[in-house]
Amino acid sequence: DTEMGEGGEEGEACVWKQVRNSDFHELVLPGPDGSALLKVARCYGFRNIQNVVRQLKSAKGCAYSYIEVMACPTGCVNGGGQIRVEEGGETPKARLARVFEAYRAAQQRRVGADNGDVSRFYTELLAAPVGSEKAKKLLHTVYHARTETLLNPIGIQW
Repeated sequence: DTEMGEGGEEGEACVWKQVRNSDFHELVLPGPDGSALLKVARCYGFRNIQNVVRQLKSAKGCAYSYIEVMACPTGCVNGGGQIRVEEGGETPKARLARVFEAYRAAQQRRVGADNGDVSRFYTELLAAPVGSEKAKKLLHTVYHARTETLLNPIGIQW
């Protein structure tokens, strides 16, 4: 489950929850009174897609406002466009775990000052070192708490 942000008046987290099987998840955005303001789902695999289509065709209709649909089981990371594993080799679950682990291992924190172009920007154009007051004033953002609470996000005036 991944946390997607905050919702509801109390600020409780909106979390993806497994609903029917490992390839069907939903997220509910609660309103101030606890009722669902928005329900979204993500479903992978033809079996789940067929169930959603049946819901859409039924008299009751579909319970979701938005649905992400992918035909690939477990999403497209393990889908049909992937390199086939040899017969008798690792199981699809083991391969998927290995792909995710390789992805996580490849993620690394990068420091902007290690980039030659960024270093040149600081020395030549900004004429100030990384972390200097001048750099902070010109390049950094300051956040502050909002005093008002927006109860209806649909009413936002852009």
